[in-house]
Amino acid sequence: MNKIKFLTLLAVGLLLSNLMLIGYVVYSKTDRPEKNRNAGPRNTIIDKLHFSESQITQYDELIKWHRSEVNKAQGDLMKCKKKLYILLAENANDSMLKKSCFEDIAAAQRNIELIHYKHFEDIKKLCNSEQEQYYKLLTEEIADLFAPHRPKRP
Repeated sequence: MNKIKFLTLLAVGLLLSNLMLIGYVVYSKTDRPEKNRNAGPRNTIIDKLHFSESQITQYDELIKWHRSEVNKAQGDLMKCKKKLYILLAENANDSMLKKSCFEDIAAAQRNIELIHYKHFEDIKKLCNSEQEQYYKLLTEEIADLFAPHRPKRP
């Protein structure tokens, strides 16, 4: 085999491998289901409860309310935490003030949990009688579904 044939085959091979790579990248981006774009509890809940299109629309409205309320409550929580940690910078030894800050943090966190709980009560109201069995199963997974993702240890 002479150099020209070898280089031609090498160029064709490289071209084909590049085209396959480009096809893979393009295909893998467009092949992802829409739920991967907004991956997380939303689509898991829709799938597990077998929601209809109208239920999904109502559920999306519940999600908007839920996110809005949680964001407000988390803002309140952060204000409480900042207030607490400012005491460190001021070298304040006022135990009543610290206790007040901890109580405010606990109240803010409690409010967040109440918002979550109400959200799932509202989701239950969306379910029809056939979906209630799936909802019961879902309630066993709710805490895990919303738990922070921890990196796996090697």
